[in-house]
Amino acid sequence: MSLGDNERDHARPLEERTQKSRAFHERAESVTPLGVESNVRSFDPYPFYVEETDGSYVYDMDDNEYLDFLLALGPIILGHGHPEVKDAVKRQVDKSDLTATPQPVAIQFMEKVVEMTPSIERVRMANSGTEATMHAIRVARSYTGKDKIAKPEGGYAGAHDYALQSVYASEEALGPADEPNTVSYGTGIPDAVSDTVVAFPFNDKEATEKILRKHADDTAAVIIEPVMFSCGCLKPRDGYHEFLRELTDELGIVLIWDEVMTGFRLGPQSAQGRFGVTPDMTTFAKAAGGGYQVAGFGGKTEIMEEIIPPKKKEESKWNSSAFHGGTYNGHPVAAAAGLKTLEILDERDVYEHIDGLGDRLFTGLQEVADDVGIDANVQHVGSMGQVYMTDADIHSYRDSWKANEEQFADWWLESAAGGVLFGNPMQGERFFTTYTHTEEQVDHALEVAEDAFRRVDHEY
Repeated sequence: MSLGDNERDHARPLEERTQKSRAFHERAESVTPLGVESNVRSFDPYPFYVEETDGSYVYDMDDNEYLDFLLALGPIILGHGHPEVKDAVKRQVDKSDLTATPQPVAIQFMEKVVEMTPSIERVRMANSGTEATMHAIRVARSYTGKDKIAKPEGGYAGAHDYALQSVYASEEALGPADEPNTVSYGTGIPDAVSDTVVAFPFNDKEATEKILRKHADDTAAVIIEPVMFSCGCLKPRDGYHEFLRELTDELGIVLIWDEVMTGFRLGPQSAQGRFGVTPDMTTFAKAAGGGYQVAGFGGKTEIMEEIIPPKKKEESKWNSSAFHGGTYNGHPVAAAAGLKTLEILDERDVYEHIDGLGDRLFTGLQEVADDVGIDANVQHVGSMGQVYMTDADIHSYRDSWKANEEQFADWWLESAAGGVLFGNPMQGERFFTTYTHTEEQVDHALEVAEDAFRRVDHEY
């Protein structure tokens, strides 16, 4: 981490509080790369290891308490360990574990998803957002008979090869802003996969239309986040989603809304209800499980029926439908947690509460940053948002490059040392409010944030 004008090591305060985590990290690195279960959980100089959670807080192995706005990257919408969700899980554990036969609780969960989601007439379950987008893309290809997909530059749609395209790369590699190249994120992905993915610039109607018309004959689907939280918080502008809905309809392209992050978080009908746009297919995960492994995809009946194999003509069965399967799909414990979570979301004042606190938190962060005199652009929608360390306007992925990633990471470290987790140290991520948060907790978080802003108010 960088040192400020006063030679302050911004990581030091957190390091001093997390010596058990430091030692445990050495142990963890001996068994798993980076000492973590997922790359995004790793940060310099080392991550701290959480042992307990309760409501709005997490507790590490050094017994430090953190006011949590990371919230497991979004799933914890009701607070950690919501008692009714825990009770539903315990009842299901006592009743049945995995059987690889259909179980009523999974069907009941899917009924609730269909009831709440405007675009979903039929649905299938999966175990992660990555699985959900992978299967949705496959079904869209089967339905259209086309091979290519299109996705916005900077958009993350999971960790499978077709989604890890033009997520992050150098300006040189990405090429022209109005007709970007498709670039794999990371190694191990065949170039042939990149040839099946078309990138386009989010919020640029003219360029988007030009690119999609050029590739329309070969493009099965557009997969897009309704708000691009995969690179902070990029909001749609000037009717972009309405335009894209009309264009994909005209071109016969399946429109998939990747609501893995926004699903059941931006409202009971997800982002599509909030924005009044109905896609052809939707993926969901995170908040839908309330902290348990729930994901899925769904859409129009005629599209989802691509999964159904023919009952006759046995000789053609093997290549006449889009396969979907998974041993853990609809796991009864996860489905019980998801069902109870959705019932609470649909029946209580959760969205009024978390959106109100979201306004208080993110508006407050802009105000304290302005008071300190630090360059910051705070963006949010409802209970989700991000602090960009820049005073520039942020409307596209390339705009987000103007933010100071190093300064953000230092601000995060200072805040964490103060006992508040504003997401994780990555500028391209985001953070959240939850049902157990209170106004007093948000106000305390703003005090910690202001102090952290002051500590990183120096040259970088």
